[in-house]
Amino acid sequence: MRRQRQSGFTLMEVMVAFAIAALGFAGVAVAMSQHTDNAIKLRDRTLALFISSNAITELRLGTEFPKVGRTTEEIEYAARDWIVETVVEESGVDGLRRLLVSVSFAEQPDQRIRTTMGFISNGARIPANARPRFSQLDRGVPANDGDNGQDNEDRDNSGDPDFDFNNRTSEASR
Repeated sequence: MRRQRQSGFTLMEVMVAFAIAALGFAGVAVAMSQHTDNAIKLRDRTLALFISSNAITELRLGTEFPKVGRTTEEIEYAARDWIVETVVEESGVDGLRRLLVSVSFAEQPDQRIRTTMGFISNGARIPANARPRFSQLDRGVPANDGDNGQDNEDRDNSGDPDFDFNNRTSEASR
């Protein structure tokens, strides 16, 4: 008697195929979850940027030159409560103040989402040689090295791409 050959998959082959498919689906689920988390974080950071930019703009449009200090307020924006902390500091240049606006969720005030820096002037013309050196502004070092700008008052090098704010020396130091 001749034995007939059966076609098809064995139980072991089917189980291995299901295991491989399950691992693939798990990998896709993890990737989708990470993508969703990143999209939510990006949305929150973008909203925080809008809030901090609005706060800086409100200060710039105000009628008074802001006083040095720290203020905190709670606002609602995009159906969520936020904490906005604004720090006004001296920049080292007369008539120019640095603004640091930090934004966090109201339920997590210690976890900052975004901090934006801006500057505000009291309307006085800032001499070209008293402009802030950006490398020093990050460390809080006064940018004005004592020169009052009398000799170079009319010179404005801000549009010159070869001009280096970090290598300026005052007339007094020459």
